[in-house]
Amino acid sequence: MTPPPSASVGQVVVLVEHWPDPVPPTELPLRGAMRPGARAVFVVLLVLATVVGAGSIVPLWTMTTPGVWFSLFFTVFIAVLVVVLWAVYIGSLVHSAERVRAHARWLDAAGRIERLDGAVRARTVSTIEDGGVDRFELVVDVAGGALSGTWERATAGTPMLLQTQVPGVGARARIWRIRDADADAPLVIEVRDPSVVTPAADPV
Repeated sequence: MTPPPSASVGQVVVLVEHWPDPVPPTELPLRGAMRPGARAVFVVLLVLATVVGAGSIVPLWTMTTPGVWFSLFFTVFIAVLVVVLWAVYIGSLVHSAERVRAHARWLDAAGRIERLDGAVRARTVSTIEDGGVDRFELVVDVAGGALSGTWERATAGTPMLLQTQVPGVGARARIWRIRDADADAPLVIEVRDPSVVTPAADPV
């Protein structure tokens, strides 16, 4: 059996309380680039962490310690910590650039957005300690294959979802995608919030 596709950056899920007018979104409902101010703050903090780390390593080799093993262990520990912090920052920049490209690609595709109807085949939910949902991914079956999309909080201050708000297997979905695009192209999967769906028929 072919494994379900994994969502790429720009392939997003949007929860709706009711089906909006059947027209494609003019903009991709995805976070934009990391702001210059945030980048500057992160760089300053990382530089400070690097300086503090280097300042902590020097005494390990110039002062009396329990042994070489002690100096070596903490030198490696501090160096790895600083490298990991820089790697996380660089990864954030790469992800930010991918979001910018997805936004641009969606805007460039105006007039070539098509609608597909489908149903949720599978879902993967990420929760925090208290059970709140901060991210979930859906796999949706459509004519000719399957598509994936991800819902995640817009900002750190955006409320968590309740698990009852995550669409289940079999939920109806409306997909907007770029006609004749590759598998990594941005797309929007609209799914109704199950906590507000009535038992009556739910036409898309």
